[in-house]
Amino acid sequence: MLTVSIQQYIEIIIARLINHIKRFNRGKGGQRLVKKEKIFRHWVDITVEKLLEQKVEQHVINGGMAASGPIHIGKTRGEIFIQSAVAKKLEKLGKKVKHLLVVYTQDPLKAKPPLVTREFAEKWKGVRILNVPCPNNCCSNWVEHWTKPFYNVLEDFGITDMKIIDTTSIYESRKMVEAVKIIINKKEKARKVLSRFKGTKYPPDWIPFKPLCLKCYNISTTKAINVDLEKEIVEYYCPRCDSKGQVKLTQGKLEWRLEWAALWYTLNVTFEPYGKDHAAPGGSRDSCVAIAKEVLGIKPPLGMAYEWVYVEGKAMSSSGGISFDFNEWPKVAKPQVLKYWYYSSKPLTHLEFSPLKIPQLSEEYNKAERVYFGVEEVKERKIAENMKRSYEIANDERPPEKIPIQIPYTFAAVLYQIVPKDENFIKVAIKKLIRTGHLKREPNEKEAREIEKILRRAGYWVEKYGPPNLKIKILEKVPESILSKLNEKDKEFLYKLGEIMEKRKWTPEELEFEIYELARKVVGIGSRRAFKIAYQILLGRDSGPRLAPFLLTLDEKFIVKRLKEIAVN
Repeated sequence: MLTVSIQQYIEIIIARLINHIKRFNRGKGGQRLVKKEKIFRHWVDITVEKLLEQKVEQHVINGGMAASGPIHIGKTRGEIFIQSAVAKKLEKLGKKVKHLLVVYTQDPLKAKPPLVTREFAEKWKGVRILNVPCPNNCCSNWVEHWTKPFYNVLEDFGITDMKIIDTTSIYESRKMVEAVKIIINKKEKARKVLSRFKGTKYPPDWIPFKPLCLKCYNISTTKAINVDLEKEIVEYYCPRCDSKGQVKLTQGKLEWRLEWAALWYTLNVTFEPYGKDHAAPGGSRDSCVAIAKEVLGIKPPLGMAYEWVYVEGKAMSSSGGISFDFNEWPKVAKPQVLKYWYYSSKPLTHLEFSPLKIPQLSEEYNKAERVYFGVEEVKERKIAENMKRSYEIANDERPPEKIPIQIPYTFAAVLYQIVPKDENFIKVAIKKLIRTGHLKREPNEKEAREIEKILRRAGYWVEKYGPPNLKIKILEKVPESILSKLNEKDKEFLYKLGEIMEKRKWTPEELEFEIYELARKVVGIGSRRAFKIAYQILLGRDSGPRLAPFLLTLDEKFIVKRLKEIAVN
């Protein structure tokens, strides 16, 4: 009787659980609740959707670039590439767009060692950078020296519709003069706003304008003594050269927070990202928004905070000399690789860079390309969608019609070092790529040019930035110090590896399997020892690039002869 009661009790519990699950899975009116998977939306597309809510005739997408030193890749994340992606998507939707880059040429020099010598920094400190000489005596001034290399590669990155305008020219425009006059006229209001955010107390005679000293070109510590808004003239004193003078309102600059808002006013900006240092609540971005609303009477643009790019834990800095130059990138990798890195990460994602990371970034881009063209699959749907959409954006919303030829970056770096640099360079390289299985057929002329670019970029990288294990120099003769340490098992491995190499054509994967089998099961010296002696007789060191593909890049007769001769001797 007790057993039956327990069974009945269990049946009741199970029945109740089933009913509970059924109720849980049903909504009102008996409709089954289906958990809807969230549709993936890329952050660029979300930003564009927000901008479309604005009822404007033209969107002005703006970035600001300091010319304080080398233009590094970190600057371009939030001052060029975010803007470019947003502008191109708006254009794709048929919207009228103007993409601007403001270059701050009306700023004082702030450079410091190691970018320049201490003497140079002291001599030109505070001088408007347009009037600072070129540090290497190769250009007309400081600004040209740093911006010219940057301008020269913009087209490589697909930046063709961006209008560049410098602040010196902007201050000469009537709209900016109008903004300056409004701010000076409402200086008490501006003082209250800035004090509210900065907590700074300005003197009673404060005029929010830094005149350009016409004698020494100081624009940092000059003091406006009097201003005539009707004549648009400012009297000033310069403590740097102890002089007084008069300048027009076009010859100077506003305090930088006021300047930022004045640029929005002058250029009719509708979207402008800003660095994370400006993003803190009550920080500089908020103060500029308040200036725009309360002093200039305009609606501030939509903003977006972005994170800096770091090198060994330190943020890239032009004036501090911590950088990887923007114009260096096309020499080491496809421009799309850098763009994909930025677009596949959200703007506030911390990004750590090192030149040693370039092969990894290139492979991440190649993987996204394979996923986009359906050659490779990624199980996580959101990750796959982000990869595909970021790939489209990195290719300026115009991805190629078919998947381009891909060569693994580090393999390309090794191959570049093996192939003689003569008129037959690309022909020999293509033959080796076919032999190693990286090419399935003879490429056409366009593909051959692209292959050469891949190899030369990887070659430039390995020569300038590559780690020692990827630098290749084949020994002309194996030294006695290496030969004397080879035992009979070592020689047996080398001889049989030579036999395997001449037996037939191998793919890297097949040859790698054969090497492991030979080392572990046939000869019994283990893979670690086998790899070590192979590198020693070829490179004179204990390690090197991935062995199987490396062996296949070498001349077949040479490698077989080297392996067998050493074994016999």
